[in-house]
Amino acid sequence: MTQGVSPDRDFIQMQASGIHGTGVFAKRSIPRGTRVIEYEGRRWPKALLLEQAGRGERKLTYVLNLDAGTAIDGAEQGNNARFVNHSCEPNCEIYIFDETPYLYAMQEIPLGAELTFDYKLQSASSQRLSRALSREIFPCHCGTPTCRGTLVALSKRPARSARSVGTQPAPPQG
Repeated sequence: MTQGVSPDRDFIQMQASGIHGTGVFAKRSIPRGTRVIEYEGRRWPKALLLEQAGRGERKLTYVLNLDAGTAIDGAEQGNNARFVNHSCEPNCEIYIFDETPYLYAMQEIPLGAELTFDYKLQSASSQRLSRALSREIFPCHCGTPTCRGTLVALSKRPARSARSVGTQPAPPQG
């Protein structure tokens, strides 16, 4: 392989996005299950990234969570994968193999379609953001019919116990 040339680039091109800024688009049809591109960038301990962001020394625009303690900052030593925008109805997803994240096509992606994945942002603290605050701080502009209005992941409901199966749900609190 020629140095600096990636076979990943065969699938994608960057251009202005209707979702946000620059996006990644299919240069040709991409079959379902295809590994499209590796998410590259400098690896950082999450605690250090958050400290730096808290002091205003760093923006976390292109950061991808790798595991519980490590994140990848695509703004440093990154590639075009950092421009893949969020969608509440994504056509791609991230899989991690041997501590390396890759973007895979979840479905057939036609020529010219924008590639997206669900960022599923989580709170960095133990406190959960309210729905209104998450929409204000991390708004989503994907425009899909099921858009949740935020890049923040929906909270998972606690599992129901065997005793609660078949009972009526409590009325909404207002």
